[in-house]
Amino acid sequence: MKVFLCPTSDEMGKFVGVVRAFPQIWHGKVLDVGCRSGNLARVLAEMGSNAHYVGLDLYPPATIVGNLEAGLPFQDKAFDVVVALDVLEHTNDIYKAFNELCRCAQRFVVVTLPNMYEMKSRLKFLIGKRLSGKYGLPLEPPADRHRWIFTFEEARAFVHFRAKQCGFRIAVEGCLIGPRRAVGLGRILVGRLPNLLCPTYLACLERL
Repeated sequence: MKVFLCPTSDEMGKFVGVVRAFPQIWHGKVLDVGCRSGNLARVLAEMGSNAHYVGLDLYPPATIVGNLEAGLPFQDKAFDVVVALDVLEHTNDIYKAFNELCRCAQRFVVVTLPNMYEMKSRLKFLIGKRLSGKYGLPLEPPADRHRWIFTFEEARAFVHFRAKQCGFRIAVEGCLIGPRRAVGLGRILVGRLPNLLCPTYLACLERL
């Protein structure tokens, strides 16, 4: 399994890691679904892309305020590249959400999905700690939370199957890791044991 490295462990580092993983695709119109701060646009610009960026999220500062669960407000194949980084696991209907990403992409879809069975998460379960604020049972209704828990291999199988159903192929896929996991033999071990050691599945889908 290929391993892609984020230069830093923060949000910006993750965006840099994703853009570097597929350097040839960032052209034309790019839709960032669940864009949060919109900093992917900044990373694309700093790395020399001339892409026209559109960010969609539930709240500003998104370019367009919208809800993936309600369907994307765009025509079929409206964007050259559609990106959803750590987004699908937040949706109730992950199948419909995935289909919407593919529907709006003319060329490529880029997704990341978290592996909740990697070693760090398993250790938290073992000692009785909550995984993160996205899980557990808070006393008040949360603004957002993860709806799905799955392994690296489950995420990979899901993306392969749904991509084929939507008329895409897996162009490139692999493990996305931060700098600490790349120390020493870390990068090699992550590639060999992704279910245990990889925090994030990353895939680039290409329309057939």
